[in-house]
Amino acid sequence: MNKCFANNNKEIIPLAIRYSLFLVFLFFISLHAFSKDVKEKPIKLQLKWRNQFQFAGYYAAKIKGFYKENQLNVEIKPGGNGIFPVEEVKKGNADIGIFDPGILLKNNAKQPLVVLATIMQSSGYCIISLKEKKILKPSDLIGKKILAEEGQGWTIFKAILLKEGLDTNKVQIIKRKKDSEEILDNEADAVVTYATSQPQRLTALGYQLNILRPEEYGVDFYGDVIFTTSKFAYKDIEKTNAFIKASIKGWKYALTHQKELIDYILTLPDVVKYGTTRKDLEIEAKEISKLIMPEYVEVGHTNIGRWQYMLNLYQKLGLASKNVTLKNFIYDDEELQINKWILPVVYVVFFVLIIIVSIIFINWQLRNRVRIKTKELQNEIDSRKLAENFANESRQQIELILESSNIGLWELDLITNKKTFNLQFKTILGFPNDFNFLEEDFFERIHPEDLVNVQPLFEILDSAMSLKRMISFRIEKATGEYINVLSSSKILFQNGVQSKISGVLLDIEDIKRKENEIIKVSEELMRRNNELKKFAYITSHNLRGPVVNLSSLYGMIDKESLDKENNLFIDKIGISITKLENTLNDLIEVVSQEKAENLKIAPININDCFQSVLQSIENQIIESGVSFTFNLGVKEISYPKHYFESIILNLITNAIKYRAEDRKLEVIVETFETDDFVGLKLNDNGIGIDLKKNKSKIFGLYQRFNPEIQGKGIGLFIIKSHIESLNGKIEVESELGKGSTFNIYFRKALNF
Repeated sequence: MNKCFANNNKEIIPLAIRYSLFLVFLFFISLHAFSKDVKEKPIKLQLKWRNQFQFAGYYAAKIKGFYKENQLNVEIKPGGNGIFPVEEVKKGNADIGIFDPGILLKNNAKQPLVVLATIMQSSGYCIISLKEKKILKPSDLIGKKILAEEGQGWTIFKAILLKEGLDTNKVQIIKRKKDSEEILDNEADAVVTYATSQPQRLTALGYQLNILRPEEYGVDFYGDVIFTTSKFAYKDIEKTNAFIKASIKGWKYALTHQKELIDYILTLPDVVKYGTTRKDLEIEAKEISKLIMPEYVEVGHTNIGRWQYMLNLYQKLGLASKNVTLKNFIYDDEELQINKWILPVVYVVFFVLIIIVSIIFINWQLRNRVRIKTKELQNEIDSRKLAENFANESRQQIELILESSNIGLWELDLITNKKTFNLQFKTILGFPNDFNFLEEDFFERIHPEDLVNVQPLFEILDSAMSLKRMISFRIEKATGEYINVLSSSKILFQNGVQSKISGVLLDIEDIKRKENEIIKVSEELMRRNNELKKFAYITSHNLRGPVVNLSSLYGMIDKESLDKENNLFIDKIGISITKLENTLNDLIEVVSQEKAENLKIAPININDCFQSVLQSIENQIIESGVSFTFNLGVKEISYPKHYFESIILNLITNAIKYRAEDRKLEVIVETFETDDFVGLKLNDNGIGIDLKKNKSKIFGLYQRFNPEIQGKGIGLFIIKSHIESLNGKIEVESELGKGSTFNIYFRKALNF
């Protein structure tokens, strides 16, 4: 590693010296002409939107004299509705502009554009919508109206839709007239905007929002970049370098003097007119700093490898021509010394992997404890049932038990009204055998709250009514403590007339105590389970940011500047990051299941749901050539719609994934009805599953049965979880080489 640094330093230092001497030479030659040009014609900088902290670096460079120090006279032109930076620069209305990675799609050989510097290392674009619109994922945008400015941000989300296999033509794009508040008037369902200011502004107005961010779906592009035409950039290299240097210096100053720049921005006319407050700018300043990442990346740094990744993705999704290249697209392609990042990245990856392993271990441990406690609970329940069955035995059986058991016996003579209690009865209550236990003693020792409940034991009932009574209550022992007892009574007849009420008393204090312990254990298990879900959710949610940063940092690495050994090391880091992303995504998907009682049950049209799912995977259907046959004996079902569509989607995509190569894939869908269930049968003629080997684990987590076909092994696990959470069931029939049949039974009456 040190040898690598030494070699690089030997190469870089002479190059830097030659480059510096060359710049000094050019400076003295062009100084006079440059000064004259500054006086005659200022540089016009076109912003991509109206004045706000998003452009604080350029304000700082101007008001602090950084442009002037470099012999530059810069005029800053605010943007807004109907102002498109790329068009302004191409038409000559501006010399330099601020735009986003969509510049790749605006470039052409006739009038080539050049990126001078990258200010934001991550895109600030997002799609915001009101909470009630329920736009939670890219597929929810299908059929919706989206507000977007021409070329700004929408191409990123278009890439996400295409990546997800969705038809972008089914999203209606509407040109913005005002700003994000247009969604408040129901003129549109969502708006493409900047996450640094607009969500905070609408939240402050009292609205609840949903936010879609591109990095959450694997599309992490650059944010704001400084660009110009190739002609302007290379006409006067010294002027171009001076502008880049002064702008970057302005940004560094703005990030460390946020209050001063906010004070200045508040003096700008359009800021006052728009109603932006100091608090709005303070929030925006913090968000802008996160996108620039000054603590990780030198302000203004541009990485050719990351631009190539963005171009490749655009080309793969059909948004950019295959003929487009990055030749001459980056103005100053400086070498990036990335070796200093390797060790921190390794530490972070190692730390995150430790967290993931810890989560898995804790999850396993808690599951094991749940199994043990559940078994103990079942044992206690079985014991209680045995005790209750014992108490319900006939009097003849009880009399046999009384001879060898400590069970109290009492009797009420209905003719003489005399009550008697046996020795075991007294023993249970802690009285000596010679104690004269009277009726008054019995009723006085019953807990006051239970007196009313005990009365039926001694009541004379009509012959038409049940003659057996069983009641549990609390009674005071001779020591003064209360115990739980169970007493039953039965009316005895003599010559067809009710003559006696005979009863027994059983000490159930231990059973009650264990019952309370079972309840406490159950409550503790429920609490631990909820804590586990919260822990898994919080952990997966909080890990997303670091993982995205890791992926971004990895994308910035210039592999061409590394030797073979370091490239091997970097590739291994990349593999680890990918595995970490996949594990995190699986964790999020598994822990994101809703509780059954929180689900919205409503009638849904089965055919409409199938058509919606097939439409969302139209590309896969066309590519695979699958044909469908529907025999829907039942047209409608009451079920959570998103659960039903998730089940259908997983089954169909599995059928497509595991289709046979030697025949056309055919899928037959049937619905039927039983007394308690609505059935769904889905049959395919794919490669099938060896149930003799895999039947016990077919619905397990991370179970895959064909290593030659890519997959995560969580689809059937999620299907089974959905179905069983709503008291349904799923069965599978399959034979290798012939296909598979899944039978799903949805319970008609969903009660929680």
